[in-house]
Amino acid sequence: MERQSRLLTVSDADAASEVAHRSFNELVASDWQPSACEVFLSESSPASMRQALAAPAYAAGAFSAGTMVGFILMPKPSLLGMLFVHPNALRLGIGRQLWEHARAHVETSFSEVKTVELNSAPYALPFYRSIGFVPISAEFQRGGCRATRMACWLPARALGAAL
Repeated sequence: MERQSRLLTVSDADAASEVAHRSFNELVASDWQPSACEVFLSESSPASMRQALAAPAYAAGAFSAGTMVGFILMPKPSLLGMLFVHPNALRLGIGRQLWEHARAHVETSFSEVKTVELNSAPYALPFYRSIGFVPISAEFQRGGCRATRMACWLPARALGAAL
């Protein structure tokens, strides 16, 4: 599969919302309460994504044949807000590639940031561990969603302390 990556703009909001909804509904929603699913789907709607893509710290997408197959959105350089890969494109290195580009951007453009945090759904825990995030909380439930807080200490790789 030939892929291209590029920074996202507001015009990519519909495609990002579609990838987020498809991935969420197939892989995450079964672990969440219906009301929490409704909140997530609203917060990742095309209108919400347009707002989020207006001024992110970093947002990029992976495309195959012109179709978005994954994206990463960091509203702040220390927060990974969304990282979704279309269910039909899992395990092809797309999520890892998106994270590595985002990490390089943060390390270059926001050198004062040493740690990036995220909330992981249970399904995504093994993936986030594989790219250098570690749990900093036990699993919790908040507003009907299940998550684990995770962090990646960026200097770990350069210091030889990466897991």
